[in-house]
Amino acid sequence: MNPTPLYEAIRPGQRRMRHTRSFVIGAVLAATTLLTACTSDQGTAGATSHTSAPATSAPAGSPSAPASSDETSTAPAPAAPTGRTAPTPARPTAGAKVTSDLSGLGITGIRAGKSVLIDVADDGVDRFLQVGQAGVDFTGTGRTDSTMMSLHPATVSAKNRVVIKPPFWNEEIGGGYCVADTPGAALKLENCQDGKASQVWRVALAGDSGLFELHGAYGVVSVKDGRITTSGDGSTTLQVLPYAE
Repeated sequence: MNPTPLYEAIRPGQRRMRHTRSFVIGAVLAATTLLTACTSDQGTAGATSHTSAPATSAPAGSPSAPASSDETSTAPAPAAPTGRTAPTPARPTAGAKVTSDLSGLGITGIRAGKSVLIDVADDGVDRFLQVGQAGVDFTGTGRTDSTMMSLHPATVSAKNRVVIKPPFWNEEIGGGYCVADTPGAALKLENCQDGKASQVWRVALAGDSGLFELHGAYGVVSVKDGRITTSGDGSTTLQVLPYAE
């Protein structure tokens, strides 16, 4: 007796069932594989979304980002300007002094800082203002260091005000001595002080011939017999003569 073949022992309906079950198992396996792959892809996408934030556009008018250090280091240096350079702004002079206007004394021959002799004009002899041991008086008769005088604008706002500085006494100390008025007969030499009343002299024109008077803190300088006097009977008319002939 020949054995019956296996496919003949199984009914046709049963053979189809075996084929259907195999197909279902394969389909389940394929679906599982596909689901695993999708899950893996979703996990990777989720991880990426946390590390890479979406780019946002900058609002209009916002400043641009600064250049990187590499860009800054490689940027070319600005070209040096050619031609003129920017001028340095002038700085105002601190504590600038106000000085008297001497422009109205041109007729007298008085020039600021010029060495001159101060002479009594109408006595017919040489009587020059001189620095002496007894003070400053009109005892000079020649051109010497003690009779050399210079007139400078006083540090006051009024016009035609001068200070008298003997250059010989000021050569080494920079203008430290001035002739000052006194209530007595002779004048005196003292340390200069800006605006001090006894050192400020008003030059008053005496007519249109270039002669003048010296008005001090104690009145008009008046000279009699070569000396300053307080009696009021001397000569008040003075003139300047060049120190160097």
